[in-house]
Amino acid sequence: MVANLWRGARALAGFLRSRAFALSLLALAAAFVVFQIVDRTNAVYVVDGQRRSLTFTMADAPAQLLQAAGVAGEAPAPVLDGHFAQVNLEEQPSVRITVDGQTRTCRVKRGVTVGELLYREGITYDGNDLLTPAAEKPLEDGDTIRLQRVEYEEYTVEQPIPYETVHKNSSLLRLGAQRVLQSGQDGEKRMTYVRRTVDGVREEVQLLGEQVTRQPVTETILIGSQIPVSPLDFDLDVDENGKPLHYSRLLEDQIATGYSARPGASTASGRAAKAGHVAVDPNEIPYGSRLYIVSRDNSFVYGCAIAADTGIGLLNGLVDVDLFYDTYQESVLNGRRIVDIYVLD
Repeated sequence: MVANLWRGARALAGFLRSRAFALSLLALAAAFVVFQIVDRTNAVYVVDGQRRSLTFTMADAPAQLLQAAGVAGEAPAPVLDGHFAQVNLEEQPSVRITVDGQTRTCRVKRGVTVGELLYREGITYDGNDLLTPAAEKPLEDGDTIRLQRVEYEEYTVEQPIPYETVHKNSSLLRLGAQRVLQSGQDGEKRMTYVRRTVDGVREEVQLLGEQVTRQPVTETILIGSQIPVSPLDFDLDVDENGKPLHYSRLLEDQIATGYSARPGASTASGRAAKAGHVAVDPNEIPYGSRLYIVSRDNSFVYGCAIAADTGIGLLNGLVDVDLFYDTYQESVLNGRRIVDIYVLD
């Protein structure tokens, strides 16, 4: 009896060490694993128009089932019936979104607007951006949403203002001679622009405004001529030498100097200080008298003038007439000259 048991034990030990037992054990383990996988695997069947797809996944939550099946956006939540779920997308509009250089396709519920979809997708935009179609439009199957990023950049440019050159005829210089009375200087202005950029592409530049930060200085060039300095014109009758034919008296070999004043200044008679109004001794030449002033050889012509001002040198007899000029430089050029004064009144 003991011998039989011993032989049986040795035979069992031999079987357990045999290849047949190992293969049997492996097959049993594999069957168990397969059973577990099959028991946990769910099938998701997606219907989308002409497209049909079947996906197997071990996920069981609705959102995970949709993700495993490759369904993006809103879709009916699948419900497992055993290990099978079906997703019908035929009633869900499909739309495309193009933004920031990328395009994506989304499924939405009917009645959802453009703005609602962008909010759901986490896409933000501001009032400068271009959105097509409008945010309040309900989406339909096949719609394409395009969001363009618009930026405005304001900048300034300093731009020179070229100075002008004015040529002024004057008998202060000999005929044909020239002298720069005032050197020109360019001004400057600040130009403010705004540049519009759409999706990183510069589209247009618009001028917002300009501000002069430095006024240009006009260059004045004096040219020697026989044109009178004074702008006044009494429409005189003159002889062949340009001298008045009619006058009340003639003061010959009079000493003439030049002077100027600040803009807006007045004379002793209350008249404005400007070219054509001259200073005299009012005891010799009353204020308001009309005059014609010229050198005897006609090389210098001040022209028609009105006695309007006076001064210490005139009252003391040091000077006979002081000729007003628009600029200090011209008054200096006048220096001391000998002229004839025709008193017309």
